[in-house]
This record gives sequence, structure tokens and C-alpha cells, in this order.
Amino acid sequence: ANDRVCLFLMDYPQRTRLKILGRAQVLAAREQPQLATTVAPPEWRASVERIFVIAVEAFDWNCPQHITPRYTAEEIAEALTPLQQRIAELEAQIRNRN
Repeated sequence: ANDRVCLFLMDYPQRTRLKILGRAQVLAAREQPQLATTVAPPEWRASVERIFVIAVEAFDWNCPQHITPRYTAEEIAEALTPLQQRIAELEAQIRNRN
């Protein structure tokens, strides 16, 4: 009933957000086989059923003030490694004093 769309693309670690406003057109992939092949990733095994074409009318990079940083478990583990090593060193020093 309404073709307006708004997408929020978040990058939590960098605290950036891109807001895209536009109008969407939904196409049946079987009616656009060349376009369906173009938009599908090469490793995609499932068949593409629909294609959303968005005519971008506006975009905005939002202020990072209220974006909470979020990290993967791997990023957190990497950041904690030096701290864990230092804690182990200090615990060893304590054990050697006793």
C-alpha cells in the first residue's frame, strides 16, 4: 500500500549509523533473470524470488552520541588478552612472595 522505505545501517564498533530514505519497487526475480543473477552472491545456492530496487531520495549519517558500541566475542577476547596476561603475572608474583 505504501512504497516508502527507511533503512538503518549500523556499525556499532565505529558508532556510525547511515539512514537511507527512499521508495522501493519489488520485482519478481523470474521476470528479471539477469538482474537476479547480478544481485545474488556467487555462493548463493537458493533461488532468488524477489528483488527490491530502492530509489534513494535522501540519506543521513546520524550523530554517534546515542549509539552504544557493540563488539564481537573475538574482539572482546583480543582486547582482554593483555589484561589477563598482566593479572596472571601479578598472581604469580603474589604466589612467589608467599
